[in-house]
Amino acid sequence: MKVVAFCGSTKPGSYNQYLINFLRKKYINEMNLQILDIDDLPFLRFVKYADFPSKVKYMCESIKSADGLVIATPEINHGMTANIKNAIDWCSMVPSLLMHKPVMLMGASTGPLGTVRAQMQLRQVLESPMINAHVTRSIECLVTNAADLFDQNGNLTSQKSIDVMEQQFAEFKNLVNERQKEIAHEQQ
Repeated sequence: MKVVAFCGSTKPGSYNQYLINFLRKKYINEMNLQILDIDDLPFLRFVKYADFPSKVKYMCESIKSADGLVIATPEINHGMTANIKNAIDWCSMVPSLLMHKPVMLMGASTGPLGTVRAQMQLRQVLESPMINAHVTRSIECLVTNAADLFDQNGNLTSQKSIDVMEQQFAEFKNLVNERQKEIAHEQQ
């Protein structure tokens, strides 16, 4: 399974970056995870695809060729970060790029609510009519009080959070399998 991931924070010591890296290590035998850096994407401009900046084209092509997308979001002022919204907005300029694309949302925060509001906002955007992604629904990976749940090497140490991640990843794999069947059927 080919998966692309990006994170709303790439600062050194980012718990959300730790979360993606932990996911990559945990499921190394089940997926090839490519991590994209979205920090230096220019802000959205309404231009033809041919005129997209090369960094944006690379992100869009990577997502297009992937079986699924993982987004790890911090929460800033009760919402997702601007770089995540900007990346999704660029993707929305490519017709059907995210349509039915399996998406796994996760997030880590030092607070007691994790990234619940940011994930709700992100889900609303991803499920909007012009994007229409298939976002995991049965359980949310909300790592709360993250400073206490990662070791000095960035490994998630909370078994409860790991169990939630496992349940969510199982749903994500099912979404990917269902989408692959849909694509195979459409190509017949």
